[in-house]
Amino acid sequence: FQHYYITNNLRMLNCLGRFAKKYFEAILAIITLIGVFYLIKTSKGAGALRREKAAADLAEEHATLPPRKWVYDPSRAFPAEHYQIPKHPDLTACSPKRNMYFLRTHQTGTSSVTNIFYRYGKEHDLSFVMYPLKLHLGYPGRINMLKLERMMPDTGYNILSQYTRHHQMDVLRIMNEGTIFTTLLRHPVDQFLSVFNNFGVKLEMRNLLPHHDPYEEFLRRPDKITMLSSEAIYHLLQNSMSFDLGLNTPHFKNTTAVDQFIEKIDREFHLVLILELLDESLVLFKRLMCWDLKQMVYVKLSINNEYGASISDDIRQKILDWNSIDFKLYDHFYKKMKKIISEQDEDFHKEVAKLKQLNVDFSKECYEKVFPVYNGNKIGHSLRESHKDNMTCKTLTTDDVTQTHVIGLKQFKDKLPPSDILMVRNHMQNLKKHNPAMLDWSDVYKVLHPDESPNKSEL
Repeated sequence: FQHYYITNNLRMLNCLGRFAKKYFEAILAIITLIGVFYLIKTSKGAGALRREKAAADLAEEHATLPPRKWVYDPSRAFPAEHYQIPKHPDLTACSPKRNMYFLRTHQTGTSSVTNIFYRYGKEHDLSFVMYPLKLHLGYPGRINMLKLERMMPDTGYNILSQYTRHHQMDVLRIMNEGTIFTTLLRHPVDQFLSVFNNFGVKLEMRNLLPHHDPYEEFLRRPDKITMLSSEAIYHLLQNSMSFDLGLNTPHFKNTTAVDQFIEKIDREFHLVLILELLDESLVLFKRLMCWDLKQMVYVKLSINNEYGASISDDIRQKILDWNSIDFKLYDHFYKKMKKIISEQDEDFHKEVAKLKQLNVDFSKECYEKVFPVYNGNKIGHSLRESHKDNMTCKTLTTDDVTQTHVIGLKQFKDKLPPSDILMVRNHMQNLKKHNPAMLDWSDVYKVLHPDESPNKSEL
């Protein structure tokens, strides 16, 4: 029995030896792969090391900052008259307000409106709430309060007009006292069609491409298609204006929550502009802020109104049903805007007519022709030779991304690395091919280095 046991074990060892010899390379390869996988999972790449260092630096910087205790105190608010639109304004008796919050909704014409605020802020050397060179403030998440407080200038923040979701207490915490709250709404059908066409919904949802009517195909099963969309457009495909203003998606089917949400927005915002009544809205805003009418001049920067002309009444109704909360929100503030307009004096309508004429005059005076659409829906312009150095004409046609870059370079010029400055220069040079009338890099260089003249390599 002992002989049999030893013989049997020797045979097994012999078999294992032959197996190992035959599959040695395969076994070695498997062991090597396991080792490599372990090293990858346990080691830290350059990107992870950089992120860890940045987090450590941030923690160290926060540790050195004195604690900033903030408590909302309603008694420190300005008197009620500060937030009300005067029916008989007297520019000689009021002082211009410098602090404002403009909640940007998507695809509602906010690019042209924020251009007004960018110009005003730069003209009066005001500070903007922004992350360096960023158009968004954490959208669709919350504002990073610690980051903004760390960058806050001594005079505080004056203007918040970057993309973010509305949270009243965040704004009250970060902004100066007496800040005016305002936003812009657009008819939900036109707003939805603009999102649909300008955010690449047809390209992202491949099954919509071959369909003869992509709107009809989307609205046939909007829930399913929306759930399959990317994070970049998910929140924009249904009731996006309400979402931007703070209503969470789970509340879309809660009628009570929707009604309370609209009442809340009505309480918190001092003026809600309406795109279809934009000139009237801007004159009201000018009266509220005690600004000059010439500061309300704007130029159309994008094409957003042509999509609705080709859809049927059935599709229009389906869009309204799909965006029923946005329609309820829009209808409420549209009626409120009409009521406010009806309460104004006779001079109000003269101011509206004057603003319309100012827009026409500026366009004729500044621009020679309109260029073809670029970047999806943007409009380019060319300057008249007589106004090639006119900064107002240039700034009026400069897109919001470039405006953010220009303001960010000035506001954070001592904190930005050279690579960011080079990125802005290249961005502006590329856009200049499509929109020759916009600000160019030499204009920005003069602001950053007022005592120097740029050489060719810096242009």
